[in-house]
Amino acid sequence: MQDSSQTWTKLFSPIIVLIAVCIIASPHIAMADHPGPKESIQSLNASLLDAMQRADALGYGGRYKLLEPVIKDTFAFSFMGSKSVGRFWEKLSEEQRSMFSKTYEEWSIATYAGRFDGYSGEKFEVISESTPVQGTVTVISKLIQANEEPITFYYLMRMIDGRWRVVDIQISGVSQLALTRAQFSDVLKSKGFTALITMLKEKTAAFAKPKKQ
Repeated sequence: MQDSSQTWTKLFSPIIVLIAVCIIASPHIAMADHPGPKESIQSLNASLLDAMQRADALGYGGRYKLLEPVIKDTFAFSFMGSKSVGRFWEKLSEEQRSMFSKTYEEWSIATYAGRFDGYSGEKFEVISESTPVQGTVTVISKLIQANEEPITFYYLMRMIDGRWRVVDIQISGVSQLALTRAQFSDVLKSKGFTALITMLKEKTAAFAKPKKQ
């Protein structure tokens, strides 16, 4: 009986070890598939730093291509786009909503590709991640610059479409979404939908133009 028991133990030991490894590893695999708020901002920061360090070699087009996938994963563009036009969203047709969402997304990515266009020793540092408050988590991140005051970003994030995504950014206590909404609503009210689309497309195109020396 003892020999039989030892035989079964030898046979099943590798299986038991494999099951144990899978149980231990599974939480980490889940985290890799579904990064938390802090990890999402760290990934964004890493891509921004890469774009800055290779800015000249990549050019604007290369930076846009590099940043596009991570920015799409990080930001809740559908949510932010609808909120950025406020009450006017309900008045837009489905075709107008689709056109605006696409234009808004392209403008947002172009803003990052256009502004993070050089490197002078900067680095990013994620400071903290708050506990959820009514489903919203705040991740604080700093852009540390040589001989200049750090810029602190407060990323407000919610779980949307199975991922933690940015729904607003606060800088110096000011909501960037609120600023955008004020500007967009003013254009919609005074000039209309077509003027807003034209404005965003012009801003996007301007980022692609070479800077004057």
